[in-house]
This record gives sequence, C-alpha cells and structure tokens, in this order.
Amino acid sequence: MVGGSDADFEAAKAFLSNMGKNIVHCGGASTGQVAKICNNLVLGISMAAVSEAMNLGVKMGIDPVKLAGIINTSSGRCWSSDTYNPHPGVVPTAPSNREYEGGFGTDLMLKDMGLAADAARSVNAPLPTGAVAASMYSVMSNNGMGRKDFSAVYKLLAGQK
Repeated sequence: MVGGSDADFEAAKAFLSNMGKNIVHCGGASTGQVAKICNNLVLGISMAAVSEAMNLGVKMGIDPVKLAGIINTSSGRCWSSDTYNPHPGVVPTAPSNREYEGGFGTDLMLKDMGLAADAARSVNAPLPTGAVAASMYSVMSNNGMGRKDFSAVYKLLAGQK
C-alpha cells in the first residue's frame, strides 16, 4: 500500500519489491496509509464479529470446528475466521492455539483502531462498529491483555481470563 506520485512510485517499486510481493499504488501522498488504516479497521471489526459468533455458537452447543467450517463456506467467510480463527483448535496455526501468544498484539490493534478513529473525525465519517470493537480492545489492554494477540477478544467475550 503505497502513496505518492506515479514517478516516485515507479522509482521506489524495485526497492519495495524486496519487502513484499503485493505492491499497490494507492494514489497520491498518504493514500497508502489510508488504505492500511481502513484495512486494519475491517480486521479489528471482523475479529470481534467472528469472536462473538464463535462464542455464541459454542455456548449454544455447536462444535467450534463445525461452526467455523460453515462460516468459512458461507456468507460469513473472512480471514478472521478461515485463517486466524479465535477459537482454540479450529485453525492449527492460529495464535488461539498458543494461548494467544505471538501474532498481532492487542495494543497494536488498539493503536490502529485509534488511528482510524482519528482519521474518521478529521473527515466527519462515522465509525460506530469501529468504536465498539475499539472499546473491546481497550478493555483487553486495560486488563493486562495488551501483549496477547488481538484474537484474544474471544476470551474477553467468553468471560475467560
């Protein structure tokens, strides 16, 4: 996600290709940051939503692997469920299987949600679901879970410590 003039992007492209394979010129200066903020806003919200759904389903008696399989082949499919599922035992490589260690820390997600909120205020764009998700990450951070992976929002919703 890169912002800048066409000429600057072309000049930097060879260098950037050493850092990653998916290089997208987003437009003028700062549009790369805009894309990153918006993408992480969706990620923070979707993880909270998947955590809510997994918690509800498990509490109502459905096997979490079966529920995730249904979500991941239906309209609820998203990265937060099919690649990084917050319920332990669903995706073997997810931080949920390592007591939410490693991965993308809650404090970092909270920072990114704050950046999105600041950006939204600057252009008078409402973020009601973003605000709710951010409040969950804030509660986690304030309760000593800031270094845990942000998918530990599942633990918060499930009433686990």
